[in-house]
Amino acid sequence: MQFIPQVTDTVAPTMQSNAVEVAMDEENPNHASRTTMEVTKISNKILDIIFEYALNKFNNTVEQLAVGRPQFLSVINQFIIDEAQLQMCLPAFPFKSANKVDKVFGILPDKAEELALERLNSMCIRIGDIYSPGAKLTIISDGLVYNDLLGIPDRDTWAYGEALRTMAVRKGFDHIDFSRLRDLVNFPLPEKLEEITYVANATNFRRFLFNNYGKDNFDIDHEIATNPDTQMTYLGYRRFLESDLKYIFPLSKSRSNHAYKRDVKYLAKQMLIRGYVNIYPIPFLALQVLQLIIARTGFCGGSQTLLSETFAPLDPPIYRRAQGIHELAQYKNRIHDSVALQRRFDGGW
Repeated sequence: MQFIPQVTDTVAPTMQSNAVEVAMDEENPNHASRTTMEVTKISNKILDIIFEYALNKFNNTVEQLAVGRPQFLSVINQFIIDEAQLQMCLPAFPFKSANKVDKVFGILPDKAEELALERLNSMCIRIGDIYSPGAKLTIISDGLVYNDLLGIPDRDTWAYGEALRTMAVRKGFDHIDFSRLRDLVNFPLPEKLEEITYVANATNFRRFLFNNYGKDNFDIDHEIATNPDTQMTYLGYRRFLESDLKYIFPLSKSRSNHAYKRDVKYLAKQMLIRGYVNIYPIPFLALQVLQLIIARTGFCGGSQTLLSETFAPLDPPIYRRAQGIHELAQYKNRIHDSVALQRRFDGGW
């Protein structure tokens, strides 16, 4: 899989020269600030670790990572300067594939998710080995944004998310946190969500998201035609949707193969539209965090590919439904749940 670190702070730190900076920390005068050279060295080591978790399945992956490196470093540098824990976020792990025949065995996380979480947690541990404040990755479950389009019940989305959190605790993945979309927008909900209240508010949440962050004049056809990243994502969606939904909407006398593919194209466009609505406007991303996406990008419009696969993010960060999430997750199809990792997945969650 590949993450795409997204620079979510528009103000990058200014790194002047490699001269030693002897400015003292106002709160702790005995602590001298790190030199610019020290900050750069640590940031590069951290980024090298993150880059190791890229799948590198494309011929130009190395070149793409090099292009994005300065932007990634500008975000990491600020954490090092502040001696703060590196905060990363990854919109992912929405739900299981709708294809319960060839891709998954059920609706709950299995070995694929365990391997994916373990890999992400190990990435954070390795960062902690070279940078004492360590790293934390927050997974933003975006299942409610897309599940209705793919025929996934709200109850299944809830069950998957709860089981995933339980798995992380049980396996001791202490560097992984979870945040639902409801935590990122100002949407009135009961203080403690349970299954019934979650399901009761799922449609209301989607309506709130689209009404507040949607663009009425957004022309998805124009976006696909003119934005290479969007086009890559669109083609990826079409492929995985054809595979994911073929048993939900089987061919019949009233549904020809041509009609099925035509409707899948429509669904793929709806997913793209929701992708723009999804995380892009959420205040959380205004914070200084290193954002990872499971997708492939051509570095258009400022999206940087970190670990990405066959999927492409739109210019605004859209992060598809992520099934697996790392190169091992890609074996979803073969390990217990046989679901191909989201982006590269040949299918999707």
